[in-house]
Amino acid sequence: MKTSYKIISLFVLPVLSLQASETKLSEKLDSLNIPSDKVTPLVSKENLFAVNDRYSSLTKRHEVSFFGANNFNSDSHIETTQSGAAYRFHINSRWSIGAKYSEYSNKLSGAGKKLFDNEQLLPDTDYALKSTEGFISFNTIYGKLRLTRDTIVYFDQYVALGYGDVALANGEQKMTTLDLGLAFWLGRKASARVGLKNEFYTQQKINGSSDVQNAMGYMEFGYLFGEGARI
Repeated sequence: MKTSYKIISLFVLPVLSLQASETKLSEKLDSLNIPSDKVTPLVSKENLFAVNDRYSSLTKRHEVSFFGANNFNSDSHIETTQSGAAYRFHINSRWSIGAKYSEYSNKLSGAGKKLFDNEQLLPDTDYALKSTEGFISFNTIYGKLRLTRDTIVYFDQYVALGYGDVALANGEQKMTTLDLGLAFWLGRKASARVGLKNEFYTQQKINGSSDVQNAMGYMEFGYLFGEGARI
């Protein structure tokens, strides 16, 4: 009888041991299963970052550009365009300072010509002739646009504040500006900008002074000097 128990034990115990091992292994594997909407406790406690460095550094670089602009909300009797040049010094990838010089071209609109032809009157407006300003600019968003499979254009969305002088037909006035635009980086040296610049100043009319807000839509093309610093 004892011999029978020994024989049965030789067959049963390995089977039971194997089942216990499989159960423990199964439990360990189950503990490794991660739901699709969860992360492992180890990863969930860490801060993960995806770093996309700039294609071309802006730090300590100089930029010279030329622009043209059109006034979208000028006096209904006057049409105004603008051209000029700008200089920027990029302190780093976010901040830059600069200066801008603008010249204005004014002509009578259809309504202004009709007023002059019919009544021999000119509109009562104190139009701008030229302006100079200093400004500080901040890049808020950096990104890229894929134009084709092999062509990518990098850009910055920026906002700028400026202060300077504007020469009007009736004298000079102080001017403040608010600029919002996009800067596209064409390779490592060239730039193209589109934006809307608001100019605020006071003009003198026959009937007294009035506050003016000129909304100038512009396009600007520039060249960057230097290679930039990685700091």
